[in-house]
Amino acid sequence: MADLLGMDPARIGRLRSPERLEYFDPAKIWQVLEPGPDCTFVDIGAGVGYLTLPFAKAFPGAKAYGCDILEGMVGLLAEDAAAQGLDNLQALLMQPSAVPLPDGCADFIVMTQLHHELDEPEALMAECRRLAAPGGTVAVVDWTDADNGRSPAAGRRVPEATIRAHLSDAGFADIQSHEVYEFHQFLTGGA
Repeated sequence: MADLLGMDPARIGRLRSPERLEYFDPAKIWQVLEPGPDCTFVDIGAGVGYLTLPFAKAFPGAKAYGCDILEGMVGLLAEDAAAQGLDNLQALLMQPSAVPLPDGCADFIVMTQLHHELDEPEALMAECRRLAAPGGTVAVVDWTDADNGRSPAAGRRVPEATIRAHLSDAGFADIQSHEVYEFHQFLTGGA
């Protein structure tokens, strides 16, 4: 079930913790995706902007959308973007499987540490396919399906084969796995 009450200060602190950089550095995603300077980027499940804020800062000519189902998270992201002077970032409130953006608008769609929380991953993958521009890329970065001291407990992890099937069933092709993180699997698919 979607966590609509996830606004406790301890959780926000964990999401913003610099310790996350030790095992999950967002810059590694850009090294794989190689976004252009004027691309359109959509971060689904953006939370407090752990990925969206550094993207908007690194690519000031790009359009960045940070989307989340929690109004409070969207508000925090919008406040931080304004405080950092990031006028290329827009925070959007979304529904669990509906993003308020037009068809084919996104060059890059990224979901990080989200797939294991989805009630209906197939519906969200179909929404990603709707959003993807021709030649666009979706990236799913989620915990590995292993007992490694960081991944959630068994039963809350999603095997790579399942994520691949969700991407393929939604119409993404050329699905690839990227060995970038120790505790995360990183898959991409092309539109």
